Amino acid sequence: MSDDDGSPRILLVHESAKDRAARDKLAEAKRGLTAKVHDVRALLSSSDGKVSDDNTRNTLHGDIDRVATLDSKSLPDYEDGVNALQRDMDAVRHSIDQKVADQKEAERKEAERKEAERKEAERNNAEHQHDGQTNSETPAPDQNPPQPPAQDQNVFYASCAAVRAAGKAPIRVGEPGYDHRLDRDGDGVGCE
Repeated sequence: MSDDDGSPRILLVHESAKDRAARDKLAEAKRGLTAKVHDVRALLSSSDGKVSDDNTRNTLHGDIDRVATLDSKSLPDYEDGVNALQRDMDAVRHSIDQKVADQKEAERKEAERKEAERKEAERNNAEHQHDGQTNSETPAPDQNPPQPPAQDQNVFYASCAAVRAAGKAPIRVGEPGYDHRLDRDGDGVGCE
């Protein structure tokens, strides 16, 4: 274009303050989305193998592909993209927390199982040691040991453990305290 005198005409386009503000907001939304995409990529790389539900990572990966290529003149499109990515990131973080909690729970249960096994072994050990003793308490070393029973027919042993504790094992037919209940195989010798 030129004026009547042939000199070029300069056309000034005046951008209104409202248009400038809208353009700035759109640019800011684009920068916000770019920053969010950067955060999402960092979360994706740091969360591999650390989530309880891999679908959360798959959803986040799909949304990052969708919004990373967004080219719109609409501010709500960028805001929706940022919000979608934030929801997905929250889901991945929750899944990470859930996996950590699941691992801690599994460790707690394993510790409880081991403790129960230890207690069971102690209980079995105590029962095994008890089988080798009489029903009465073993005397302390500073006390006088009990005297062996007198050699008469009134001696009674409740079990082979009692016979062993009295130092009479094996016990034979005719010996004081012999009883057929102590002789499992019936050969005349009990508590073998």
